[in-house]
Amino acid sequence: MSEPLNQETIKNEVTHYTCQKKCYGHVDNAASCCKVGDRDWIIGPIRDAEEFLQRLNEKSEVKYEYNDVFIEHEEGSRLFPNKETWQNPDHYPALRLRMNELDLPCRFLTEKQECGVYEIRPQTCRQYVCEHLGKLLEML
Repeated sequence: MSEPLNQETIKNEVTHYTCQKKCYGHVDNAASCCKVGDRDWIIGPIRDAEEFLQRLNEKSEVKYEYNDVFIEHEEGSRLFPNKETWQNPDHYPALRLRMNELDLPCRFLTEKQECGVYEIRPQTCRQYVCEHLGKLLEML
């Protein structure tokens, strides 16, 4: 027997579908908030960095160091000298990116364009809602 539909279940389903199939309102676009690409975008600040690192190390066989997971202002401002958001120290720490990939995804974004640490993700990621998704959720 399936779980009854309630407001939270519907919200979660709309969010998952939108983020996987129509992120930012664009068909066949997924997980844009988890990628820098050519935008002036940063995945930060991560205000619960130490707590996230602890949760990550408790759940993972790999033991991560702080610098494996986060970018601080000094490094980030050098990586992206032409992106204003990366020049502002208030946006740090930011989640580390896979710099060898064109769209510069978060290091935890999977090949399926899903969050590999979804259950323990940082508060910044939990709270983020793009404008497109926000409008959809307001209609529920």
